[in-house]
Amino acid sequence: MALKVLLVDSDEEWLSSASTFFKENFYEVKAVTNGKDAQLALYNDKYFAVVLNYSVKNHNGAQVLKFIRTNHPSQKVILIFDSEDIMGGLDKEDKFKKMGATEVAVKPFEISHLADLLEGHQSLGDLMSTLPKKDGVSEEEEVDGEDVEFTGVKIDEFFSSASVLFDVYVKLKSGKYIKILHAGDSFTPERIDKYKNDKGVDYLYFHKRDRRKYIQYNNFIARKLIGNKQITGKTKMVQLKNVADKYLEEVYTEGMKPQVIEQGKEIVSNVFTFVERQDDLHQVLKEFELFDPKAYEHSFMVSVFATSIIKQFEWQSQITIEATALACLFHDIGKMKLPPELSGMRPIDMNDEQLAQYHEHPALGVEIIDNNRQIPNSVKQIIMQHHESYNGTGFPLGVKSSKILTLANIVACADDFVHIMIDEKVSPVEALKKMLTNRDQIAKYNSMIVENFIKVFTDPEKIIKDEKKVS
Repeated sequence: MALKVLLVDSDEEWLSSASTFFKENFYEVKAVTNGKDAQLALYNDKYFAVVLNYSVKNHNGAQVLKFIRTNHPSQKVILIFDSEDIMGGLDKEDKFKKMGATEVAVKPFEISHLADLLEGHQSLGDLMSTLPKKDGVSEEEEVDGEDVEFTGVKIDEFFSSASVLFDVYVKLKSGKYIKILHAGDSFTPERIDKYKNDKGVDYLYFHKRDRRKYIQYNNFIARKLIGNKQITGKTKMVQLKNVADKYLEEVYTEGMKPQVIEQGKEIVSNVFTFVERQDDLHQVLKEFELFDPKAYEHSFMVSVFATSIIKQFEWQSQITIEATALACLFHDIGKMKLPPELSGMRPIDMNDEQLAQYHEHPALGVEIIDNNRQIPNSVKQIIMQHHESYNGTGFPLGVKSSKILTLANIVACADDFVHIMIDEKVSPVEALKKMLTNRDQIAKYNSMIVENFIKVFTDPEKIIKDEKKVS
């Protein structure tokens, strides 16, 4: 059943265009030109969302918002302004959200922007309900498209619901793709296997505009896999990695949008559950395989190892683990503001000027997220201090010992550890040995962190037995 949207705008031309767009995107639409008709529509029917122009007449936007807040307090409302002047300035967004707006949009904008805002508030069930209903699989279709419009996932790691949530492609060559599955098609693993086995396809592709759908569905799959004891830890790790990879790709390209932050919180909740419930976590991490050493997967690896260290402390809790995992995902986001030539460079290869710029990235990261109220201050503090060292040799402030958050020092330890794995192409156990035999390296961390990091790779039952022997 299609989701219902109520469009309220006195501009009939815009209203017609918006109605056509939403219908083409599988919504059921009712359009009205004034506030009184909007209230009547809400009285008579239920809507997934209301798209309301603040300047409508015959009951203006403020009156309609008051009606909605009184009678339908959980109603999602996208409040539109014809100009920033009418809104009174972009800094007034919070004022209108307190009045009942879920999201605020200021014209001019592409109508597709409204669809993005709506999609960010859809549950997985909502997404499924908007799919066109089809039996079987549509015919393959060759399409042209810019490579930058697509994102890929390994064919072995592609999961889908019974009905495909979005169009899926195989890449023939640069700019040339074949659409092998259409949104709403029945998913058939056999067809995917045919491309893998018969045609040697390694990757499947989908439009970047569908990336949030991918993240949402695969977060759901990750939760299911983590709760299944029959599934190997390695499989669960791969699934978590895939979600985090596409999530950070979304963050780095689309920015820190509220709906994007919410998906990040779902990811770190899954990381927490994985670390908490995986009985053989020590063995899974020992056998941890290096993924492609790009920024996104690096951040995921830091998140897993940092949360695994925290788990060894008696004071650990779900709140501390999830806050730290979120900080790990965002810890290097400040690098977005660095000169492009520094991208991918290691500090050891930088000159003095480049190194000084590099040392600014923790503070730049905090700048990016500072005004985002969905991100706790503890996350911002960890990002700010994730390169500080216990012995005072870190940056950007050079603070030491008790002036550094323990959680930040844990992230610093995990970050350095992952860099050793990547730079020297060694296993987790070999990377740990290299850390422990480097006295200057170990001096950067609180000794309790080092002690608990060693425990990450030790069977907890063995620790309990050893403690009983000592006592």
